[in-house]
Amino acid sequence: MEIGTRIREHRQANGMKQEALAAACKVSRQTVSNWERNRTLPDIASLKAIATAFDTSVDALIGNDAPHIIELFDADSRRFLAIFFLMQVCWVSSSLLRLFAANAPNHEEELSIAVAEAFMLGIWIMSFIPYLRYTRRNGLKTIGDISARLLEHMQQEKSLGMRLTRSILSHTHVWNWLLCDAMMLIALAGAGWLTPLSAIVTIAASSLIAVIGRHADRWLNR
Repeated sequence: MEIGTRIREHRQANGMKQEALAAACKVSRQTVSNWERNRTLPDIASLKAIATAFDTSVDALIGNDAPHIIELFDADSRRFLAIFFLMQVCWVSSSLLRLFAANAPNHEEELSIAVAEAFMLGIWIMSFIPYLRYTRRNGLKTIGDISARLLEHMQQEKSLGMRLTRSILSHTHVWNWLLCDAMMLIALAGAGWLTPLSAIVTIAASSLIAVIGRHADRWLNR
């Protein structure tokens, strides 16, 4: 695959420095260097920005590599999606284990639950490292950014699992809101504070936070 070589050749032919191309694509100079060395691939938005900077077309940049690039984007997005969902599962599992530990009938069972919770925390930490690398590499700052990128780079499939995944990603804020509500209600139940009034107040407060977060996302993406 020679897309990095083509980018370097176009840049040099236009007498442009890596810093100038980085500014045009809104990335770091190191990112441009990684592209040109074929270490990483520019995403679709970056390819369009590169083509505009060089007054050429995306097709001219990618040449015959288009099918392979799409396949790589798809595989990369699937790996990140698996990591993303694994982190969510670990978070939910840890919250449930914490609830069970609070109501454990004896010390032995409480210790077993603590070990299981530590195991889930370890998986979460291990998952966070590739998660952080992916988001930093692709300039993703919010959940909305992550969802948009995954939806953009995952190939359309008709399987039930993929349709469900795309539906979840298309409504990430709703699912996050429901998940946060569930976690807070579980925490209240574990502390023995769950009442109809506390449930209503919790849901109302989380709804307000969700609305504020949604507006913050829009403001950040301007």
